[in-house]
Amino acid sequence: MAGDTPMLVKLIDAENNLFRIEHAVSAELAELVTATDWMSIPWQRQEGQENWARRRINDTAIPWIDQWHQELSQQWSAIEQGIGRKLQPYSGTAWWVDEPGFTCSMHTDGEMPGSMHLTWRGPGTAFYWHKDPSTLRYQTPEQPNAGYIMINQADSTGYRQLMWHAMLSPSDSYRVTSYTWIAPQ
Repeated sequence: MAGDTPMLVKLIDAENNLFRIEHAVSAELAELVTATDWMSIPWQRQEGQENWARRRINDTAIPWIDQWHQELSQQWSAIEQGIGRKLQPYSGTAWWVDEPGFTCSMHTDGEMPGSMHLTWRGPGTAFYWHKDPSTLRYQTPEQPNAGYIMINQADSTGYRQLMWHAMLSPSDSYRVTSYTWIAPQ
């Protein structure tokens, strides 16, 4: 969008599998996201996370969702350029509202190829070198329209580094994040 700050995708370290992203969508759309009354939108528990204090927002109830899909589709080549990988086409985004007191224990995402997780309200995700909270690798900032891109695939030798991440400290309020699936080709 004219006058907007361009998207920034920055490699976190030499592992080449974790990136910081800022200004993922236009300032206009980011304003719509942050102004949304998230607590009044229909939701259900996220499949596979039914015991978590996490709401999966019903996409069809989000008034600006078509603009979201359009902008991310348009930004996809810039994301590919930023991470240095060709991707499968944009396939969708989950919107999560984590309820007050929510925490997420340290885990990896198994075989999931990758994701872009943006924080819109509340704390970001922390990444660790090992399954040990004293080995902090990167803490995503508490900043709207920013977050991380994680590539979770084996390299050419078959080695896949475990991407340990968590949100260990609970928030006093609710947290809003968007989770977009990324699959390198």
